[in-house]
Amino acid sequence: MKQKIIKRFTEATGKQVRTCTPFEEGFCNENYNINDVYAFRSVLDDADETLDYIKEKRVYDTIAPLNISEKIVYFDTKDGTKISKFVHGARHYVKTPTDEQILFTAKTLKKLHNSGLKVPFGYQMFHRFDVYKNSLDDFQYIDEKYEKQVIKEVRKIFAKDKMVLCHNDLVRNNLLYKFNGLVLIDWEYAGMNNPYFDLASFISENNLNDKQAEYFLSVYFGSRLNDLKRKRVSIFVDFLDILFYYWGLYYYKRRGTQIYKQIALEKLSRVNKSIESKK
Repeated sequence: MKQKIIKRFTEATGKQVRTCTPFEEGFCNENYNINDVYAFRSVLDDADETLDYIKEKRVYDTIAPLNISEKIVYFDTKDGTKISKFVHGARHYVKTPTDEQILFTAKTLKKLHNSGLKVPFGYQMFHRFDVYKNSLDDFQYIDEKYEKQVIKEVRKIFAKDKMVLCHNDLVRNNLLYKFNGLVLIDWEYAGMNNPYFDLASFISENNLNDKQAEYFLSVYFGSRLNDLKRKRVSIFVDFLDILFYYWGLYYYKRRGTQIYKQIALEKLSRVNKSIESKK
């Protein structure tokens, strides 16, 4: 695999490879540090069928002026191969984000959402929901009444709010914290969406406790934070838990890797707690 990566890098950039070291894998990708200068992303053959790399490249071109993402050197829209400048001095949080990291995230998302930047496509979360769910067997579906109610409430919010450009995948590996801010990487799922999706994504995917979530929202909204906004975030958290329960099972079925089953079970536990709290 490494020889294939070296050949592809040289063909794409015309530069020689001195070192090629694998580092953290994404769920859909393998990543390599080349010459301690470049990050090389190679997309796995059985990646998410909803991904469109022409759209991802469009997003990178659109957000470039914001300086909140990695710097792209080469991008192949056919297979998703990406070469970017390696982000030095960055780190992930260890167990939970610090207050400073939460602050950076809130400010970066606010900058993105308020930028006025647009792309001609959306995240299509209800389509993705159907793709993931319909790949499974009926017995893997969750409580139908609860699911329908959550989707109904999300659709109500969707009908009222304007769409903004969102990242839509705020998992730990996509958050590179530096001493003075945040670099958001891997924009495969980016597109126009309701901003509450990103807010819920950061809270849910990074397991923020109530105090951390309140601080995050208070930085993002400032004096505009109220109970209605908190409720909307909560509704989207419930929706994301269902969505990524199906996503986890979708990938477990495709790859048979335990991590996806573990993710699905964690999401299912959150779903069941939410169901219980509403009785």
